[in-house]
Amino acid sequence: MRTRRSRGATRSLSLRTTVGLWLASVFVVWTVLVAGWFVVKIWSVDNHHGTLTAGIQAVDASHRLEVAVLGYGREDLLWHATGRDDHARQRDAYLQTAKETAGHLARYADTPAERATVARIQETVKALEAQVGIASVIPPEAEVQSSEDMLAAVRDFHNEQETQMEGSIEEADHLYGAISYWMVVLSAATAVLLFGAAWRFVRRVVRPVLLLTRRAEAFGQGDLTTRAPVLYDDELGTLARTFNNMATDISNREEERLRFVAMVAHDLKNPVYAVEMALRALRRPRVSDEDRQFYAGGALEETARLKRIVRDITDDTQVATGRFSIARTEVDLGVLVRRLVESREGARATHEIVVEAPAGCLIQGDAERLERVVMNLLSNAVKYSPPHTRVTVRVARTDALAVLTISDQGPGIAKEDLPVIFQPFGRGRSADTLAEGAGMGLYVVKQIVEAHEGRIEVQSEPGHGTTFRIELPLAPATSRDGSVPTAQTGSTVQTADGRAG
Repeated sequence: MRTRRSRGATRSLSLRTTVGLWLASVFVVWTVLVAGWFVVKIWSVDNHHGTLTAGIQAVDASHRLEVAVLGYGREDLLWHATGRDDHARQRDAYLQTAKETAGHLARYADTPAERATVARIQETVKALEAQVGIASVIPPEAEVQSSEDMLAAVRDFHNEQETQMEGSIEEADHLYGAISYWMVVLSAATAVLLFGAAWRFVRRVVRPVLLLTRRAEAFGQGDLTTRAPVLYDDELGTLARTFNNMATDISNREEERLRFVAMVAHDLKNPVYAVEMALRALRRPRVSDEDRQFYAGGALEETARLKRIVRDITDDTQVATGRFSIARTEVDLGVLVRRLVESREGARATHEIVVEAPAGCLIQGDAERLERVVMNLLSNAVKYSPPHTRVTVRVARTDALAVLTISDQGPGIAKEDLPVIFQPFGRGRSADTLAEGAGMGLYVVKQIVEAHEGRIEVQSEPGHGTTFRIELPLAPATSRDGSVPTAQTGSTVQTADGRAG
C-alpha cells in the first residue's frame, strides 16, 4: 500500500482537529453571546427596570397620599360646617389611609433628601392625627394649614421621585444606546469569526471533497489519466492518495488487459492465417492427392492449436471470474509431476531439471487443473532463468499436507513486486525486461490452489532465484494411514545433453 506524502501537500492539522476547532469556535461565539445577554439583562436592564418600577410605585403612592390628604381636608371642613357624623367618619377613614400610605413611603426613599421628606410627611400625619383628637379646640384654619403642609411635603416627595425617574430613564437611554452599540460590534465580530471559520472549513473539507468527487466522476467516465490533487496532509489527503493509487492500479490493469487482448489476437492470428493459406491451396485446380493431404493435415493441426488457445483462454477466464468447477478424484501428485516434467522435452534440452517426486503422495483434486498449476510454474522457472541453469521440482509430505516446490536459479523477483505477482495481469516491474506474458498465469494458479483448499507462497531474492511452494491437503485415507506405496524416490530426469538431472 502506497502511503508516501505527495509533493505539494500542505502539512496541516488533521481533519478531525479542524472540525473540532470549528465547532469549538461556534460554541465559544454562542457562549459569549449568551453570557453577554445575561450580563446586560441581569446587571443593567433588570437593575434599571427595578429602579423605574420603584419610582412608578412611589409616584403612585404619593398620588394616593395626596388624594387622602385632600379628602381629609374636605371632609374635615364639611364636618366643621355641618357637624354631621358621616363626614367625621369619612374624615377619619381618609386620615387612616394617609397614615398607612405615609408608612409605606419609607421603602421608596433612596436619598437623604427623600428620607427627610418622608419623615416630614410622617410627622405631619401624626400631627393631623393628634389634631383629630382635640378637634373641638383647634380652629379650622390650623387644620387647613396642617393639610397644606402635608400636601406640600407630598408634592416635594412626588417631585423628587419624578426627578429620580427622569434620571433613571436618561441612564436607561444611555445604557440601551451602549448596549445597542456593543451588540452591533459583537455581532459583527461574531459574523467575521463565523465566516472565517466557515471559510476555513470549506477550504479544508468541502473543496477537497468536491475536487475528489469531480476527479472520480471523470475517472468513471473513462479518463484514466485523471488524478485527485492532494491539498492537505490529513484524512482527506490520505483519501486522495488512496484514490490516486487505486486509479493507477486500475490504469495498469487496463493497460495489461489491452496487452493481453493484443497477445491473444497475435496468437490467434498465426493459426488463422495458416488455415486460410491451406484452404486457398486446396481450392487451386490440379492439386495432387499428396499436396491435398499435406494442406489438410496442416489445417487440422492449426485448428487443433486454435482449439487449445481458445480452451486455455476460456479456462483462464473461468478461473479468474471464479466460475469454474473442480472434478475431484484421487491424484498421485508425484506421478503427475514426473509425467509433466518428462513431457517437457524442450525445457530439458536447455535446462537441468531435477525431480524429487515419490509416488504415493495422494490428494483429492482435479488432475487437469493441477496440471495447469505445475506446467505454469515449471514454464515460468524455465522462462525466467538463464539456459543451462538448474530447475528443481520436489514433492514431499509433511503431516497431512502434500508440498510441491519448484525452484530456479534465475534473477529473482524484486521485493516490491512480490505482492503484485498473484494479482490479475500482475507481472511486476521487471517483467518487461524478461519474457513475454499476459500476467494471468500466477493469478490462475493461485485460484486453482485455493479452490483445492491449499495455499501458495513465493520466496525470492534478486540474483538468487525464486522458489514457489504449494501446500495441498492429502487424501483422507493417505493422511490417516501414513503408508506410502513402494516407489522410486530422489530420482532425476536425464537431460538431452547427457547430464544427470
